[in-house]
Amino acid sequence: MASLGPLLGLAALGAFHGVNPAMGWLFAVSLGLQRESARAIGSAVFFISVGHLASLAIVAVVLAVLGYIVPLFWVRIVAGIALLLFGVYKLVLYYRHFRWVGMNVDGWDLVMWSFLMATSHGAGLMLAPIILNLEEKGAGSLADLQHHSGQLALEDTALAWGIGLAVHTLAMLLVMLTIATVVYKWVGLAFLRRGWLNVDLLWAGALILAGIVTLLLATF
Repeated sequence: MASLGPLLGLAALGAFHGVNPAMGWLFAVSLGLQRESARAIGSAVFFISVGHLASLAIVAVVLAVLGYIVPLFWVRIVAGIALLLFGVYKLVLYYRHFRWVGMNVDGWDLVMWSFLMATSHGAGLMLAPIILNLEEKGAGSLADLQHHSGQLALEDTALAWGIGLAVHTLAMLLVMLTIATVVYKWVGLAFLRRGWLNVDLLWAGALILAGIVTLLLATF
């Protein structure tokens, strides 16, 4: 089963994703204001979370395939380098965002928008170092884990990864829904004109830091 430390880390990253306006709460508020319905916010946040989870799941599958073929040491090295390079890329081009045309969107549109947004921000990559720490200790690769500990241990690892992604997504959903509801009912979007925290720059820095830490931990 998943240990508490990595799960808390995944939940914290989920909360950070939820705070980031680019991940969806701003879109949800806009839809709520357009349709004059608080229920529209809840519906939007749900579909946005589904798209976000789909993006993370693809990264998890790629990590699982790599971890089954090559030693986990090299998977961590690749993940660290990818995080570092993607962080530099986002730092240089932080002002560029994926754009969605129009506001007349349905649930499927929101799922696709969120999937593309999470992918373009490297959300799955950010989770990679923590996800890789959810596997059973002492195995050089996932293939070794199956060989030495049996299919049950491999299934436990897959279950731990699934729980980790679910915890992350739930944390993001709750934070995003809370912020969107508060902004819709009490704050309004006028505060954005008075001040704006560029979370994308912070996110780029977090990607770079995560890449460096991942590379350092992989060598010890």
